[in-house]
Amino acid sequence: MPVRSRIPVKFAASLALRSLREDFRTSRTFLRYQLAKETFNLRHRFARNTGRGDSLELVGIRITDMCNLRCHTCGQWGDSGYLKDSSLKVLKQREVPLETYQRFVDQVVESGQRPIWYIWGGEPMMYPGIIELMHYIHDRGMPVSLVSNGYGIAEHAKDILDTCHILHLSVDGPTAEIHNRARPGVAASTDNFGEVKSALEAIRKGKEERGSTFPYLAPISCLTAGNLDHVMDLNRFVAQYADLHIFYLTWWIDPESAREHTADFKKRFGFEPKTHLGWIGTWHDFDHGLLFDRFCEMEAEAVKRGTCPPVMMPELRERDQMVRYYANHKETFGYDQCVSIYMTLELDSNGDVSPCRDYHDYTLGNIGTDSLESIWNGEKAKTFRRSIANDGILPVCRRCCGLMGY
Repeated sequence: MPVRSRIPVKFAASLALRSLREDFRTSRTFLRYQLAKETFNLRHRFARNTGRGDSLELVGIRITDMCNLRCHTCGQWGDSGYLKDSSLKVLKQREVPLETYQRFVDQVVESGQRPIWYIWGGEPMMYPGIIELMHYIHDRGMPVSLVSNGYGIAEHAKDILDTCHILHLSVDGPTAEIHNRARPGVAASTDNFGEVKSALEAIRKGKEERGSTFPYLAPISCLTAGNLDHVMDLNRFVAQYADLHIFYLTWWIDPESAREHTADFKKRFGFEPKTHLGWIGTWHDFDHGLLFDRFCEMEAEAVKRGTCPPVMMPELRERDQMVRYYANHKETFGYDQCVSIYMTLELDSNGDVSPCRDYHDYTLGNIGTDSLESIWNGEKAKTFRRSIANDGILPVCRRCCGLMGY
């Protein structure tokens, strides 16, 4: 049976009970979303090769390419990022206007579907219409999940509290020195750690004043050589504010697997991809076994504390698996079936729609010109799903949020 990423059952049950009392419709959406993943093989036992999508459970919007940071682990603007040599003016000009997003939201509602909306970037708070869009989605009865580096969150805390159900904030260090080294700003004077801390404080304070479960605070940290010696303090810092702390093992690809992916993708679809090149790295420069040991220590401490459990994505339960995750890109640890392509749509900043969040070379259409149905179950979508179902995952998928974090 293929492996799925999950948060701890006891913690998920506790959250479900709290949120059911506060917002039944939203809680039902999240529960349906998880159930769809868990029952995928049962439902697709005889019809999985048709290539047709399921009910639309999640819409991801990479709403802007703009970002105020140049994080070292980022595949967009990082050390090898595929956007780093791009023209900011051109990237800004191609952004989808708010009205186009609103029309697409209306199409989704009119189709009778109520997905979760997952908004990210770039830095999504740098998109001019972000607050209006979140209100628009929220007012139509659908949950909003926002991923931010903290920019502008404290300033717009009331709107975030009004509209957002899950807030992910990127935190890579327990102090300004460690965090800002991993996530430097475009401007040398940028103190992103200060922005993140202000965001955490503002949202926690707002939740306490309202007596609200939402937005569910689930900061995200990337485990790297830069914070390996500080992850215990990092979790303690986050636990002051958050409900859950997600630790992502770094998404990466080595040059050999990158060449393999280029050839495989071109053989299947007739053209060469490029987004995977932004994630090339070896990640051999730290003790991966020690990383596993530190995570186990965090888990044990969180159990004693009774708050903010750390969650590893992808979840690896053996020390040797952690070593192999960073040493051998071909290892999948049972994460060998992609179900997100049957349940999610991923929108790029120019309106192009892809089945893949991080590696969006293959497009299904554009929300500015194509209907929801022609995108979701058009021939291009069905061709892609059949390829993954029949020929297996692509090489780049072996370190992918859609496979290992979904």
